[in-house]
Amino acid sequence: MNQMQKTRLLDVIYCQALVNFCWAADQTPLEGMMPQPEPRFLNRQNPTPAGPSRRGLLAGSSGLIALAGLAACASPQAPETGRANLAGPPQTPDEVLQVLRAGNQRYADGMPEHPNQATERRNEQAEHQNPFALIHGCVDSRVTPELLFDQGIGDLFVTRTAGGVLDGTLVGSMEFAVSSPYSVPLLVILGHAACGAVAGTLKAMEEDAKNPQLPGEMVDFAEQIAPVARRAKVEGSGSEEVDHVVQANARAVTAQLLKRSAIIREAVQEKRTRVVAAVYDLDSGEVRWLDG
Repeated sequence: MNQMQKTRLLDVIYCQALVNFCWAADQTPLEGMMPQPEPRFLNRQNPTPAGPSRRGLLAGSSGLIALAGLAACASPQAPETGRANLAGPPQTPDEVLQVLRAGNQRYADGMPEHPNQATERRNEQAEHQNPFALIHGCVDSRVTPELLFDQGIGDLFVTRTAGGVLDGTLVGSMEFAVSSPYSVPLLVILGHAACGAVAGTLKAMEEDAKNPQLPGEMVDFAEQIAPVARRAKVEGSGSEEVDHVVQANARAVTAQLLKRSAIIREAVQEKRTRVVAAVYDLDSGEVRWLDG
C-alpha cells in the first residue's frame, strides 16, 4: 500500500468515526440522566430561555463537527503521482516525463506527496539504487530537483554546475547514468530563471564581450555561456535578458552533450534514452519543458 492509499484509508476511518460519534451524541438521553431544573427566562411576557440546553449545545456541536468532517472527507485529493498506470518505476522516456510532470505540478500547486522518503525506502535503497532519470542543473540553492519534481530517495541522479555548463567529469557522470546497470531513460538539462552564473557572465561581457573575465576558475563557466549569449542576440535587458540566455543555454548544453558523448548519442539513437531541456521558474515553481 503506497502513501496515498494509506492517507485515503485514514480519511475513510476518520469520517466513519465522526459519523458514529454524531449519531451516538444525538441518541444519548441526557434529560433522563439528571434532574432538569426549571428553565430560566429573560422576562415573563416573552418566555424565551436564557440559554440553550445542554442537549441543544451537544446537538449543535455534533452537527458542526459532522459538517466539518464531511467537508474534510469531500476535499479534493492530491494529484496522482503519475505512476498510477505503471507496474513499477517508469521505464521509457515518455513514462519518466509523465512522472516528472506530475511531480512538478504537485510541487507548484503546494501539494507535494514527498514519496519514497520513509525509513523503509532508505533501508531498501541502502542495498541498491534504481533511479529513472538524471537531472542536470545549476548549483543554485533554490533549485533542488528532488523537491521541485516531488521525488524521493533513489529516484533521481543529480548533477550540478554553475550555469549548468559541461566538463569532462560531468559528461562522464552522465554517461555512467545511461550505462548498465542503470540505463536511465531520460536526461533533463534544467536551467532556471534569474541564474546568477548567466547574470555574472552578461555583466562581464559588458566590459569585454569577446573575453568576459570573472575571478579565479569562474572564468570557465563564463567562457561557455558567453558564446551562447552572443548567438542568442538578446533584445532587452535585466531579468528579461538573463532569462532569454538561460533558455538558450539549456538548449545549447543539450546539443553539446549529444555532440560530445558518443555513449549518450548512441543511447539516444537506439531510443534507450532521451535528452530534453527545461527551465524552472523560481516564483511559480513550475518547470517549462522546451522539448519532449
